[in-house]
Amino acid sequence: MTKYRLTAPRKFGDMPKDYQFIVSSQTIGSPNANDVEKEIARLGFNREAQSYRSPGNFKVEKIS
Repeated sequence: MTKYRLTAPRKFGDMPKDYQFIVSSQTIGSPNANDVEKEIARLGFNREAQSYRSPGNFKVEKIS
């Protein structure tokens, strides 16, 4: 699995601006939107934050 560090460029729901989290995904290039949504939910953020699940909404950095 590939790991990505995602950074929120602005506030998404109850997720603060510049919040960083790690997503593991089978895809190469950027994480899968479903993987991003699951991680946001696991971290306890609200449904509004989860609606920003597209990797295009975040700064994405491949870390492994």
